[in-house]
Amino acid sequence: MNVSEPPARLAVRNIDDLVGLVPFLIGFHPAESLVVVVIESGQVEVTARVDLAAVAEPGALDDLIGRLFDRFPRAVGWFFAYSADDSCAWEVLGACSGLVGATRVGRLLQVSDTVWRADHPDGPSGALNGTVTAAAAQAAVLGLPARASRAALAEGIAGPPDAEIDHLLGMFERAAAALDRASASARARLLRRLLREPEPDLFAQARLALLVDEPAGMLIALRALSRERASEQLELWTGVVRHCLLGYQAVPLGLLAMAAWQTGDGALQMVCLERLDRIDPGLPLAAVIDKLNHEMVPPGAWPELRRPVLAWLAEWSDELADRVREAALPESRPGR
Repeated sequence: MNVSEPPARLAVRNIDDLVGLVPFLIGFHPAESLVVVVIESGQVEVTARVDLAAVAEPGALDDLIGRLFDRFPRAVGWFFAYSADDSCAWEVLGACSGLVGATRVGRLLQVSDTVWRADHPDGPSGALNGTVTAAAAQAAVLGLPARASRAALAEGIAGPPDAEIDHLLGMFERAAAALDRASASARARLLRRLLREPEPDLFAQARLALLVDEPAGMLIALRALSRERASEQLELWTGVVRHCLLGYQAVPLGLLAMAAWQTGDGALQMVCLERLDRIDPGLPLAAVIDKLNHEMVPPGAWPELRRPVLAWLAEWSDELADRVREAALPESRPGR
């Protein structure tokens, strides 16, 4: 499930406006998806997206709706089923209505490639003719992303193309050799400086990936994360991931997901988490991101969460170091 929070106030006057705004709220143009827009006191509080196939699983829709409306008990929900399959779309929308009750449904909408239809299969409709709505135009001006598809979003964090690998291997070898000669305090100072660079080059990106691969470096990078600098960190870690060797991608992906959470980009956060699940499912930072996503924790909670999260990750890294040291000890000789 992708969960996004609106980063700015946008004027929505009609259904066309809201349909046009949804791709900006979730970060991409949805397909075969259920999108829930939670509105309280006339303001969008959170937007969630899930594959239609996923909510067909027993209990999945109940869990999604329950978590959303437990967090916002006085809100109403606008439910969008993105599909050309009328039967499937309205079955899911009907189930949503039944779960929240008629008084908490804003509107039910089926959205296909060409039209939207509201309330029921024969209800009022509107054409999707490619015209940019006023709300969508506002979102674009504010710099909110609306990628062509979720696949395009995933492609953007898939790492370097094969043609770059040999060049990056040399870059990482040089960076690793230089870092090996530096003390722990020197590496920490270098990392703090690199975290402030607006446009790090490939060599700097390689050093960033290597430095945060160490537990101490990961903690420094997380400590530096703030909502005020989240957009800069988003750009920084996106660049690192795009030019990072596979063996070093996990922590930069986790840091990118944390920056995405801070900017309200739930789609990017979730795509990072899914890639982490493929390349390093045991990464503790992934567990933190999964919990933030599952519990829909708002970015504003980070100042209170920073200390306990860093403490938990530090404890984990100490335990890992102990296990590595124990594994490296020579076996006792017979009779000793």
